[in-house]
Amino acid sequence: MKLANGIDLDKIVPENELEEEILADLKSGRSKEVVTRCPPEPSGYWYIGHAKAWTINFETAQKFGGRTVLRMDDSNPTKEDGEFAESYMADLEWLGFKPCKFVYASEEYFDEIYKIAEKMIQNGDAYVCDLSAEEVSAMRGTLTEPGKESPYRNRTPEENLRLFREMRDGKFPDGSKTLRAKIDMSHPNINMRDPVMYKIARQHHYRVGDKWCIWPQYDFVHPMEDCLEGTTYSLCDKGFQDHRIVYEWFVEHGWGKKYAPKQREFSRVVLENVLSGKRYLKKLVEGGFVSGWDDPRFPTLVGVRRRGYTAKAIKDFVKSVGWGNTIEVVVPYSALEYYVREDLNRIATRAMVVLKPLKVVITNFEGKPEEIEIENNPNDESAGKHTALFGREIFIEQDDFSLDPPPKYNRLVEGGIVRLKGAYIIKCNKVVFGKNGEIDHLECEYLPNTKSGNDTSGIKCKGTIYFVAKENCFEVTVREFKNLIKAEFKTPAKALADGTPIEEMLEEDSLVESSALAENFLKDAKPEDKFQFMRKGYYCVDKDSTPGHLIFNSTISLKDGFKSGK
Repeated sequence: MKLANGIDLDKIVPENELEEEILADLKSGRSKEVVTRCPPEPSGYWYIGHAKAWTINFETAQKFGGRTVLRMDDSNPTKEDGEFAESYMADLEWLGFKPCKFVYASEEYFDEIYKIAEKMIQNGDAYVCDLSAEEVSAMRGTLTEPGKESPYRNRTPEENLRLFREMRDGKFPDGSKTLRAKIDMSHPNINMRDPVMYKIARQHHYRVGDKWCIWPQYDFVHPMEDCLEGTTYSLCDKGFQDHRIVYEWFVEHGWGKKYAPKQREFSRVVLENVLSGKRYLKKLVEGGFVSGWDDPRFPTLVGVRRRGYTAKAIKDFVKSVGWGNTIEVVVPYSALEYYVREDLNRIATRAMVVLKPLKVVITNFEGKPEEIEIENNPNDESAGKHTALFGREIFIEQDDFSLDPPPKYNRLVEGGIVRLKGAYIIKCNKVVFGKNGEIDHLECEYLPNTKSGNDTSGIKCKGTIYFVAKENCFEVTVREFKNLIKAEFKTPAKALADGTPIEEMLEEDSLVESSALAENFLKDAKPEDKFQFMRKGYYCVDKDSTPGHLIFNSTISLKDGFKSGK
């Protein structure tokens, strides 16, 4: 069976319960196409957990030849800002997703939603209530006790319509009246006990200015927006599962047409030892604990992107977590790092960068430095090679030399030999100490006929270390990071809820800067370029870099113990 878009349904293999349901709907004719939506509230930057929602929405639609709408769900002017809306477009582009349409709900749908509310009033499905927010909450009841009906519940449709229009026209103070759905105050699901549809709030809106002084509330506005834009599957996390019955009620009584979207829910993904949630992250930004929403220690998409994570790694990670049948799935951060490391190993250019330099003088080398070749990526032949230099004065890592080597130490020792990456085997003949008693430099000799790729010496050498030549290096700044949250707080949101001050949860010295020496070929690197510093880890050029001063962010170490289970 083929759809109008050419998709052969008989060839689609569903991977979860949702895809099984979609396939059945398409084959039965209930749905003609798959339309999903990405409906963020522009009140903060997206973080890693959001990537699961957008990956599910976009890739589910793509699998069935459908489409996804990006909708700014901007019905709360007290929290929203255009800066956040603009960031979402950039985040989606980075993730590789392209919406079929981009709309602001406040501009596109609010007039129609207001008309729907008037229709519901006329049908007896909504009423104007004079109770305060506190009174509404007090009368809502509990899980075991029914709520109490508002004394204003039985106003006539005519009176409700007049009052609602007067609310719209600004005749009443903020918070003095609400429009509520007339459902069932004894319903076992508390969300069905006459939820608020509109409230009065004179707040300037970043898109529509002062056009509205009444604002539609989530349980009402969300399903109506889905209906108006033709969404067939409203996919959200399980935090909204108890609201599905409200969603369906509003679709039936507000939209009331044959076509109806379905709300379905997936598990949230929660990373251990990571503080997420817009309100918490906003507190860290506004408190000056981080440099901004894109701080490389932040779990925001702009933050991890700046640190050097790839979009592919993020998507592979959230897909590995799966659809899920619980409210949330808690996973160790190393699970995410596994996919980051996998992708960077595939794409990152290799470079020799010495983080803690130790000078080495090659006493038997004379003349101009000699060119050597270093492959850019052993996993990708098309990546080619770059030219480095070997000369009389070079720098190696301090850790690659030891006066008192531990067992199985295969690097340089006094009297010992080691191979220099892409160059020759060298032998350490003398350790030269400075006035302070610390090592000033090493005097070594290189062994002829041992050049990499053309070694005819027959000498066997167990260890290989990297280096930079004096004529082929420049100084860069390297930023190393610790996790922003201390290791003992595996669930920081719970710790906050229990009263732990956020300041006590933050790791000291989570950002440390130092100088390093890098190969000259890195001088042309641009922000977000990714490299593997040999035997150290993966690093990314930071946006704070200037043409004369490059800054590298530490992305991730080379190895970790996490197993993906693939």
